[in-house]
Amino acid sequence: MSALPLPETLPSSGRAPARILAFPGGNCPTVRPAAPQLTDAERDELNRLRWFALRSRLAPKPDLERACFLLAGEENVSLERFAIAFFRGLSGQSLREMVFYRPGAKQASDDEIWLLRLLAVLRDGENAAAGALVAWRVRPEGRRWLRFLAASLARAL
Repeated sequence: MSALPLPETLPSSGRAPARILAFPGGNCPTVRPAAPQLTDAERDELNRLRWFALRSRLAPKPDLERACFLLAGEENVSLERFAIAFFRGLSGQSLREMVFYRPGAKQASDDEIWLLRLLAVLRDGENAAAGALVAWRVRPEGRRWLRFLAASLARAL
């Protein structure tokens, strides 16, 4: 590894000249993309969620509160109903437009990584972490309902 010399330090300091060590070609951590590596199981789950996100675009826009009350009062609600309600609620209550790629895409968007993390912490029973993740992406008036839908989605998957 080569070092680049800097100008001499001040004579009054009495120290040796400072040196800067260069990173070897392209291995600088600030240059590399910070994309997480997904396991095969995570990739399969993500593709399944992408299909639900696409299907939800065809569904009518529900009253989120009413939809949650109906889903909570029924037994044996299908995964598809929870997923469609979740994605429709997310599209209406998110702080910004959410990005979901087409099923089978190699890369994952930041929003997809967020969703996988949200489902993972809900499965682990970390409700405080789930609340924080929802708060990063959802308006205050929709957080309660989307936490309910996300927890139901995590159980159903």
